[in-house]
Amino acid sequence: MWKRNLLSALLLLGAGIGGGIATAAPVINEIHFNPPENPVRQEFIEIYNPGPDAVDLNGWRLSSAVNFVFSGPTPLPVGSFVLVSEDPATMSATFGVSALGPWQGKLSSDGETVRLRDTTDAVIDEADYKVGFPWPVTANGGGARS
Repeated sequence: MWKRNLLSALLLLGAGIGGGIATAAPVINEIHFNPPENPVRQEFIEIYNPGPDAVDLNGWRLSSAVNFVFSGPTPLPVGSFVLVSEDPATMSATFGVSALGPWQGKLSSDGETVRLRDTTDAVIDEADYKVGFPWPVTANGGGARS
C-alpha cells in the first residue's frame, strides 16, 4: 500500500507542475479535507484526466469515504479536471469555481480511502489519504502557507 501512496503523491506533484504520470483513465488528483474553518463546508475531491482520451463520467461514482454518482453527461476532456464537493455553492462563493455535488458522507479529518468507480463498478483509482507523510505535513486544517 505504501507504493500506492507514494505513486499518488508523485501524481499530485507531477500534475501540479504540468507533467504528470500518463495513465489511461481519470485519477483522484486532489482531496481537500478538514479545511481551516471547519464550519465552512469547503471539502472537495478533484478528478483529473491525464489522457490519452476524453471520458464521460456519466454513471461513474465516488465511494468509500463519500458517495456521489455522476448523473447525466459529464465530459472530462484530456488535461482537464472536475471538482466534486460537499457544498457546490460554497465552492463557488469561496473559490470562484464550479463543482458537482453535494455528496453523501463526510471526509474524515484523520484520513481514509476514496475510490473512483466506473459504470461497471470497477475501481479505476483509489486514494488513501492521511495526515502526515507521504502527504503534506500542513494538511489537517493548516493548508498551504507561503
